[in-house]
Amino acid sequence: MQAQPVIKRSLLKPMIALLVFLFVCGSLSLPLLCVGGEVSSRSKTALVVLVFCRFAWQIYKGTFRFRDYFIYFAATIAFCIWLDSFL
Repeated sequence: MQAQPVIKRSLLKPMIALLVFLFVCGSLSLPLLCVGGEVSSRSKTALVVLVFCRFAWQIYKGTFRFRDYFIYFAATIAFCIWLDSFL
C-alpha cells in the first residue's frame, strides 16, 4: 500500500474572512456618541469577540465553513444594528 498524500487546505481565504469580520463588526460595535452608547457597545463587543473566537477556533481545527461564516456574519451585523435602533 502506498501512502496517500495529505491535501493541505489553504488558510489564506479563512484568515482574510476573519479579518474582514473583525474590521466590519468591530467598527459596528463602537460606542455611539449619545447617552447609553457605551452600554450597548459592551454587549456588541462581547458578541463580536465570542464570534471571532469561534471562527479562530474553527480555522485552527480545520472545520471552518463559509456557510457558517456568512450566517454568523449576518446575525452579528443584524444584532448590532438592532441594538443601535433602541438608542
